[in-house]
Amino acid sequence: MNVSHHRRTRRPAAFLAAGALGVSAFTGAGIAVSAVPAFAEAPATDAQAARFEEDFLKDMIDHHAMAVMMAEMCVDEAVHPELISTCESIIASQSAQIEQMQGWLQDWYGATHEPDMTGMQSMHRLMDLDGAEFEIAFMRSMIRHHWGAIREAEKCLDNAEHPELLGLCEDIYAAQLGEIEQMQTWLAQWYDVRGGRPVETA
Repeated sequence: MNVSHHRRTRRPAAFLAAGALGVSAFTGAGIAVSAVPAFAEAPATDAQAARFEEDFLKDMIDHHAMAVMMAEMCVDEAVHPELISTCESIIASQSAQIEQMQGWLQDWYGATHEPDMTGMQSMHRLMDLDGAEFEIAFMRSMIRHHWGAIREAEKCLDNAEHPELLGLCEDIYAAQLGEIEQMQTWLAQWYDVRGGRPVETA
């Protein structure tokens, strides 16, 4: 897949502008990251788009929070500095996006949402591993997790209305596809293991 050709007609005219916010809810070290102010404080004009946006934001907050927790384990347990660096990047970028999406939920829909951390089976499996076994299991799990985010980002590009949210979904699509490709390469180079593939859905 090539994100540069994906949903080109839905690309928003303005890119998101960065502002500084400290995020500590999901990072033990309280990493300072950038977040983006909302450009509009009204729900989507189309009722169906509004329902989609509110549900999408809540679900993606949960999804990102799980990725952040997995990445924090990676920083503690991984061996290769390249993988550790990628995990630090995931923590910073997705923590900022959680803050941003929570802000949009409040501004656009008057809703609040704290991450729902149910379904943590992958986390429990990783807790029992270290070294090479941890790295292999972590990368496979994160690849599957990223494919889920990419599928949801594609739905967002088809159904969301706010240009800010469309821009975020393009960023999620591109960034996580790149991280998938990188982790698949590392699995092959370091461990002669084939990386995860997208799970087909009906």
